[in-house]
Amino acid sequence: MRLLDRHVALFSGSLRTLLRRESDRRRCADTPYAWLFQPYMGDELVALACMATPTASAPVISLAAVVLSQQHVRTSRAFVLTLGTPGQAENASLRRHHLLCQAGEVTSPNSDNLNALVEFIGNRPIVGWQLDQRIGALNTLLSERLDFALPNAQVDVAKLHQRQLRRLHPEVEAPSSFTQALACWQVPTMGMQSMLGEATASALLYMRLQRVMAEAA
Repeated sequence: MRLLDRHVALFSGSLRTLLRRESDRRRCADTPYAWLFQPYMGDELVALACMATPTASAPVISLAAVVLSQQHVRTSRAFVLTLGTPGQAENASLRRHHLLCQAGEVTSPNSDNLNALVEFIGNRPIVGWQLDQRIGALNTLLSERLDFALPNAQVDVAKLHQRQLRRLHPEVEAPSSFTQALACWQVPTMGMQSMLGEATASALLYMRLQRVMAEAA
């Protein structure tokens, strides 16, 4: 668990989130999902990228999740999915969504697809850029279909980036965009045009910040 010790404070989340997780945990105590609420004791995390585009019926949600450890990003172990109503009318916003996300055709947010997602993530901590904003629609969908939102501990890489830059260079204003943060820490941006590319870049930025923290300790 050394991988997690240096930023344990970032896991706490808001009081509202903690209360919601506890309520979900109790409700799922006697279901097959109970293990997702157990503390994770390994050394892996899951980098998650997510984008939602509203439509007249329900949002289209594209996401990618990739497993990482202290030394490696395992792009061979990736989960890429677009959730929505198959046959939704093609409009300009959806075409732009598909172009930006490159996460495959729209598939139904049924129990099989959502089960596959939560089982892939498991109870491992999640890392990602601006997680609260990015996964809100996904958590709403999970709550509606599975009766719980993602219960995982979370590390917002945006907050970690800002914290470390203030610590090392208090006179410098932290860049606010993901692309600027990657450039700040010299993290490659190849493949950023897809959800998988964004998830991989989030994982690499997280690992880079971990090395910076270790060197400064």
